[in-house]
Amino acid sequence: MKAILSWAMAVTIALFALAGVGRAQDTSTAVTLFSIKNGETLLLRSITTVSPNCEPLFVSFDSIDVIEGPAELSVKGEPDKVMTQSASRICPNAVPGVKVMVTAKDVDERKEAMLVFRVSYQTRSGPWQQTARFRMLMFPAAQTPDAANSR
Repeated sequence: MKAILSWAMAVTIALFALAGVGRAQDTSTAVTLFSIKNGETLLLRSITTVSPNCEPLFVSFDSIDVIEGPAELSVKGEPDKVMTQSASRICPNAVPGVKVMVTAKDVDERKEAMLVFRVSYQTRSGPWQQTARFRMLMFPAAQTPDAANSR
């Protein structure tokens, strides 16, 4: 009886361990973390579309819609040349695309929030959209040593 109980416990522990390993490797729900200080502007991501041989398919940028996010963050798209990769290789030259930028303003205390936005653009085959989600850590601007001493 003790042998069966020990065996059952070992199997249960192994199953829980394997279940945990599977979840640890699941990156489909992973969210990228960014930190930003008040007054900073950061590049969140570049968006474009290319063919397998790196020919640009991106035609024009339409809009960015913020679906969820704090009032302290503003998001904008800047059409520009961007580096990218196709399904099979890194493209050697920059291609037309859009750089998605985020700016922090009026951050007076540390705050954490989700930022979700949708980028709409035109490709050679018609309109397209991409949705992105980031976890944002916002901080007030750091005081300079002179400002701290003047108080």
